[in-house]
Amino acid sequence: MAAGLTLLALSWSAAACDSESAEREYSLPGSLCGASVPEDLYAPLFPPGAALDTEQSFDDVTEFSGSRYCVLSVDGEEILRADATGQDDYSGAIVRHDLDVEEQDGEAVPGDFEAVVWPGVAMAKAPCTLPGIGGSNTIETLMVVLQAEHPGGDDESKQVLSELIQPFMAGTLDMVACQEHEAEGTE
Repeated sequence: MAAGLTLLALSWSAAACDSESAEREYSLPGSLCGASVPEDLYAPLFPPGAALDTEQSFDDVTEFSGSRYCVLSVDGEEILRADATGQDDYSGAIVRHDLDVEEQDGEAVPGDFEAVVWPGVAMAKAPCTLPGIGGSNTIETLMVVLQAEHPGGDDESKQVLSELIQPFMAGTLDMVACQEHEAEGTE
């Protein structure tokens, strides 16, 4: 019995060493979904693995489009999804993206933009007017929804996404041809 327990303990120990020694064999992208963000802010989102695949990136569309999305996967597992759309309420974004979060559980993230974070999800929004055909605006608010599978722990996930969402929103706005938001109540 003791020999069996020793063998079991050794196999657990070897498995733990294997999982800790797993490395990232691919290079990190030079930007996050095309948005210029310091690499140290998004590096924790990328797990060990052999191959990184970009299905779509924010820079695959013109600057005159407010809607864009990005999907990144490692070894066939989706690790990150980012969407930028002309939406202005978090509850609508939660429903639209079928997120497993409650709006009231989100924590505000201080910075230049209104932003909220949950484990695995961060959102930010900013005024962004894109004129459309016939004088009406295509969008008036740009919202970014960032979903990440890694890091997996709730506290670490919220920390990483809290540090990332403000610069990611700024980088996304730099890619969109927003016009100034007119002051409310002026004619």
